[in-house]
Amino acid sequence: MTLREDPRLAATRTRALEAALDELQEQGVIAVTHASVGARSGISRSTLYRHWPTLDELLDSTFRHAITAQVIPPQTNGPLRTDLYWLLGPLRTALTETRWGKIAPQVVAAASSDDRAKRLINTFVIARYKVVRGVFEAARSRGEVSEAANIESLIELTIAAPYFRMLIAGQPLDDEWLESHVEQILRLATAE
Repeated sequence: MTLREDPRLAATRTRALEAALDELQEQGVIAVTHASVGARSGISRSTLYRHWPTLDELLDSTFRHAITAQVIPPQTNGPLRTDLYWLLGPLRTALTETRWGKIAPQVVAAASSDDRAKRLINTFVIARYKVVRGVFEAARSRGEVSEAANIESLIELTIAAPYFRMLIAGQPLDDEWLESHVEQILRLATAE
């Protein structure tokens, strides 16, 4: 028998995370504190501290709340082309059409000078890195990635290119780009 969570607690957490997202989107990662979330949400700081004892935990939960729809188990059943579209399609959608896409640039920018933002983005990247590694390792075991291919470089290219293209270069993540990016990764993965 599983115990059901009190709906009032879930509603309180959701209201707090929505307020934190609003604060993050409007003011930036450095402005998000238990006090600012409390003021925006009407939830006492003591309640917020019970749910998130540290600011890092609050920020991590806020970031994860923004990307909830993107947290899915890795697809590693191939072929690699399909798995790459599975990885990059939702990432493209998240970057261009969700609240997470709107806050990601602020978190990335803040990470250059704020330790909290750096920890937040590193936690996210580490989790994403593991998913992408699983895809490439499964593809290698199926014989779709050559032994000469550097999986670390393939992972970095897969993850970093969409962020660079959108956040740094200001270029669209359109269908043409997605197809070209997948083809480039496949060429590198099969090169001897």
